[in-house]
Amino acid sequence: MKNNKMAVAIVSTTLLLGGCNMEVESKKESEIIGKGDVALDSSSFVSVQDYTGEEYALQDGEETDKIAEANREEIEQAVKDFFLNNYKTEVKIHNIVGAVDGASVFVESIREPHFYTFAIVPIDVENEKVEVDKVWSQEGQIEDAITTGLYAMIHDQEFSTLDNYLEKLTEENPLVGTRMEAVEKVGANGYATPYYYTSAAGEYFTELYNKYIENPTISKEELKSSMKKYDLNSNLMLITITLYMKESDTDPDEVLYDKIVSDIEQMEGLPRGSYSVILHDNLINAEYADGSKKSSLNKTALNEIRKE
Repeated sequence: MKNNKMAVAIVSTTLLLGGCNMEVESKKESEIIGKGDVALDSSSFVSVQDYTGEEYALQDGEETDKIAEANREEIEQAVKDFFLNNYKTEVKIHNIVGAVDGASVFVESIREPHFYTFAIVPIDVENEKVEVDKVWSQEGQIEDAITTGLYAMIHDQEFSTLDNYLEKLTEENPLVGTRMEAVEKVGANGYATPYYYTSAAGEYFTELYNKYIENPTISKEELKSSMKKYDLNSNLMLITITLYMKESDTDPDEVLYDKIVSDIEQMEGLPRGSYSVILHDNLINAEYADGSKKSSLNKTALNEIRKE
């Protein structure tokens, strides 16, 4: 199973969100990093507290966006049927975004396993026709999302420990996560919260997925018991914690960042997996739904923090 996340899932498209923050200081402009060969200017950034993903757009998606909106009910039903028929899972639609020759449809599962992902509906622009019989997805994208939801379902107490820590952390410190609306509308990151997202790969998760597809009504207890005979490589369960500074014009606090890393390293009762911790300033790039800049703190190399 592949770790296909939103950032790489639509490799042929570039996000074109139009949010702006004209009061970004010149020092912030000098910290902005480029994506590919294109440098991002300060007008692409907004405060993370204001970012909902509502204006999310994909390159050359103006025409397909109009066609998709005119056929919204048909698209929603086609995508719901696609998930039910192929993955035996009911979903609700959060966002439909026009792209080149199609529309990306962002969904959330209605019941456990809980996850976010997306599917693609082709659109014939010349004939203004939505090809609802050809719904598809990136290879492994949906399977990955489902398995992270299953993993969180059978380890709910451990994930509750992580959630409680991060909620208390943001209450007691000048930190925030992303808004829930943004997670729903543009996240597509499997099992996710405003503070982290997940990805999984390997034989353990393939077996976990297969057991669910064979019996979607399998109980949490039965699923957990049946997985005891399989070895979990914690390197292949990735949990990426992403936080932002609460106040504008504030660089990421390195002392606070180091405390979070130390807390995760020492804390007992967390989900098994490999953890990364990222801390940005208050701004998120509206085009890419990403807070990465030169000032961002990300000292945790892949698999550096492992919980066994």
